[in-house]
Amino acid sequence: MPSFHLRPVENGGRFFNERPDHALLGISPWNGRYKTAYIEDLVGWACSRFPRVDVMIPGYEAAHTLVAAGRPPASAVRRAKRSVNQLRNPAERALARAGVPDPVAHVHSWTRLLTNADYATRLAEVHDAYRRDPQVRGACRETARATLVRVGCALPGPEALDTAVGYPLAELPLTLDSPAIFQVPTSLFLYHREMELLRPFITGTTDALRPGSGQGYAIVEPIGADR
Repeated sequence: MPSFHLRPVENGGRFFNERPDHALLGISPWNGRYKTAYIEDLVGWACSRFPRVDVMIPGYEAAHTLVAAGRPPASAVRRAKRSVNQLRNPAERALARAGVPDPVAHVHSWTRLLTNADYATRLAEVHDAYRRDPQVRGACRETARATLVRVGCALPGPEALDTAVGYPLAELPLTLDSPAIFQVPTSLFLYHREMELLRPFITGTTDALRPGSGQGYAIVEPIGADR
């Protein structure tokens, strides 16, 4: 099985835990890295290393992003569903192959998590912070802008950002407090690069939102990959 290595995020060493109780893998649509074989390798490796593994994929907010980028709503919904299924299916296969009971229950879209009381509570806090704190608002809107550029919107205007910002807002609760949401003492959020969205919270430049107790972060890379 291909192997991976972990390294702390920049200025986030105090949030790095090599042996957490839980790992949450963030996997993204519209990103050439997350092909079927890569997802299966990553999830399989994580299952061999951590006591519990869950996978985070987008929910309906992915369609909102495509609408903001100029796609007709019906086309945006079809593409979003297709893109999300291209993430979900290999993740579920890898979890099943690793012997995880009920693998479907370990792949989470933001939309489905709305029934999780801890996620819903944290999401309300995120929306409140977005309204009142310029650091939170700036980080979310910059993330929305970068996502829109990635899907083909070269110069996103304010209206496009207002539509697309639901994507980072829905993501933040999981990256800020996975221990509460998944009922584990410690959790490590794994992604393939630094996330600008998280920088204000990891560095403490805003007090509006902070990572919860037991929340950790790491960059996960294939062994042999250029850093």
